[in-house]
Amino acid sequence: MKEVTLALLMWINSNTPLAYQDQDLPEIVSADQEQLVRLMYEGDVPQGLDVDSITVDGLYNHRDDKIYLHEKLDLAAPEGRAVLVHELVHYLQYQQGLEKVVPCMRKLEPAAYAAQGKYLEQHNKQAPFNQLHVLLVSMCTEHPM
Repeated sequence: MKEVTLALLMWINSNTPLAYQDQDLPEIVSADQEQLVRLMYEGDVPQGLDVDSITVDGLYNHRDDKIYLHEKLDLAAPEGRAVLVHELVHYLQYQQGLEKVVPCMRKLEPAAYAAQGKYLEQHNKQAPFNQLHVLLVSMCTEHPM
């Protein structure tokens, strides 16, 4: 896994403005659907939510500096590696402090989706998302008081 991770970080170096500079590598953890949803909601899953209704292939958890990938993700396939690229972008964003200069964490998503899409395009694969999806997942939401 270390070799794949390093190769993808080098790809990110060459294809995005982000730079990996020999930092410690994040731990890559295999997780099931329920674990991923719990992490996504920071352990506070809304009552009655059907965890199977949510699609989560992976996520970077900045609190423990780990990347969690769905246990069914095939890292031998470009689609699986593209998900890891997406999460590695988030890892680098946090390593470079970019989360401190955005109004909300969702604003980090466009760069990750752009890298994921570019990786897939270079491997003659179509991205499983479109610009509308990226726009929606990158919108900051206000919580009512």
